[in-house]
Amino acid sequence: MELRKWYKLDNAGKIFPSVSTKSRTNVFRISIDMVKPVDPLMLQKAVEQTIKRFPAFNVRLRRGMFWYYLESNDHYPRIEEEGPYMLRSFEHFRDSYGFLFRVVYYQKRIAVEMFHTLTDGTGALELLKSIVYTYLRLQGIPLPDNAPILTENIEKIKEEEQDSFNANFNSRLRSPRRETTSLKYKVPIYKDNWLGFISGTVPLNQIKVLSKRYNATITEYIVALLIQAAYQNKEIFQDKNLPFTIMVPVNLRRFFPSKSLRNFSLFVSTSVDIDKPMPFTEIINHVRHDMTEELQKDKLQAHLTNNVRAEKNFFLRIAPRFLKEFVLKIAYLTLGDRVHSISLSNLGIVDVPEEMKQHIENFNFTPGGGRTSPLNLGVITYENMVNITFSTALVNRGIEKDFFSMLTKEGIKVVIDHNDLEV
Repeated sequence: MELRKWYKLDNAGKIFPSVSTKSRTNVFRISIDMVKPVDPLMLQKAVEQTIKRFPAFNVRLRRGMFWYYLESNDHYPRIEEEGPYMLRSFEHFRDSYGFLFRVVYYQKRIAVEMFHTLTDGTGALELLKSIVYTYLRLQGIPLPDNAPILTENIEKIKEEEQDSFNANFNSRLRSPRRETTSLKYKVPIYKDNWLGFISGTVPLNQIKVLSKRYNATITEYIVALLIQAAYQNKEIFQDKNLPFTIMVPVNLRRFFPSKSLRNFSLFVSTSVDIDKPMPFTEIINHVRHDMTEELQKDKLQAHLTNNVRAEKNFFLRIAPRFLKEFVLKIAYLTLGDRVHSISLSNLGIVDVPEEMKQHIENFNFTPGGGRTSPLNLGVITYENMVNITFSTALVNRGIEKDFFSMLTKEGIKVVIDHNDLEV
């Protein structure tokens, strides 16, 4: 009997199987709007071909004595037509033959919905680009063999399956950073785990000029707009003396030599007292200061090391899985989503070969959310257009409306799309 290949979960992925629920799925989504309607049969063939190139994603989740682990999957993922409930949980991890991602389509859209235990936005984006590349080639569209996309023509390397957290662990480092509980929302949330999505697409050159006016990056400018929108919607928050905190995940591949397709990101954050509004220029300065302080390689590595050190704890390592799950759930309830009020994930600029661009209209990045983290924001840029998407479990739309209204007042053209009737 042939032994199946198996993988340990990476440092970031270990927590998600134990703490994920129907109301907090830890699933995110990246999609591509094509120029022409999707051919489902061709898309299925493309997925079956592509998954062979990604062995670290061609897996199912298994329960071990000490940890969950990933085991190679003999099946092919089955594509699905998109339904009204997006980013739903992978219940019992048996959806789609046990795969921890799903490929869905609707009209001209192709999307990958990914369980965070498998990878982060960077890894999911590489998978989606490869699927679409293969899909176009199967349709007879000529594309270059040496395209900078992970296809069957590009040799697999061992580093793609690396746990880069452990690879960059430095036992001499310690991080003094301590997380604190943040302000949460008191307004109603949707029933039945429904998530609303509101996307605004804006020209890159316009928002870049506006950011430079404040001597800020685009991410810093968007964070400042979120803070300003929160000031203008104080009534939706709990009446508690807690900071309004924005969490910003950071792609650690920018700081460390890693080609990993698995999780390799940490977060930095900035906080304000929502009862003490600041002029917008002061908000920008505050955000820029916090980002500059946190985005230093030594501090990120110290934070990374703290996370890995906990995993290497002798008593935790020898504890049975059910006891680890209990500890992880308690830790997640104690901190987890409580340390931020909203998260902002920016995947940056997407690049694809010129031959593919004429077949692709847009990219969209939608972070997950749920009862304990009801409002989050995803940003992705393609061909001079920045797509900004809120995912929300909140019925109230105050922050989203004020956020996009502020961009419009600055003279930026915003095109809005959404999936519900309450905008």
